[in-house]
Amino acid sequence: MSAIQTFRAVPGVLIAVPQLGDPNFRRSVVVMLEHDDQGALGLVINQPLPHACADVAQSFGLTWGGAPESRLRRGGPVEPQSLWILHEDRLQFDETSPVAPGIAVSRSREALTGLCEGGERPVRLVVGYAGWGPGQLEGEMASGSWIQAPVSPALVFEWAPEAIWDRALAGLGIDPVHLAGATDVLQ
Repeated sequence: MSAIQTFRAVPGVLIAVPQLGDPNFRRSVVVMLEHDDQGALGLVINQPLPHACADVAQSFGLTWGGAPESRLRRGGPVEPQSLWILHEDRLQFDETSPVAPGIAVSRSREALTGLCEGGERPVRLVVGYAGWGPGQLEGEMASGSWIQAPVSPALVFEWAPEAIWDRALAGLGIDPVHLAGATDVLQ
């Protein structure tokens, strides 16, 4: 069995290399949710949108109890109207799935209501997702488009979005300035 056939991105994150030409994933860090023979699915966590989570909660008739400065995150280009909720794994709702130790994902109205009105922290509201067809992610990994790294609650919930890419690379001992094609790193 080849390395491509045995590669699995879950649990973990994928860090886009500077040469990845897709503008949807420029300097992206993707928390992987699923990866099997049918494809892969993940959420970009370092692309904040201008919309406040409080406004999103209000659009559902809910009161946002999370951090007031929390912004919606763009999880990827697929189904941009879909809402995903990243939260601590100690909280379980209908349709909650584990991501990694300390991290879970939910999509139900029950979860949104419980997390918003319960004032639970930390919480990340994400719209859209990143998706790959069968073998697509394996091919991108083989071509060097992504760097795989461990996922942690700090990376998902504590780090500022503009620092996630640099810090995730630094956690692997990689200085972004030394990546080929990283001329935009200093901007």
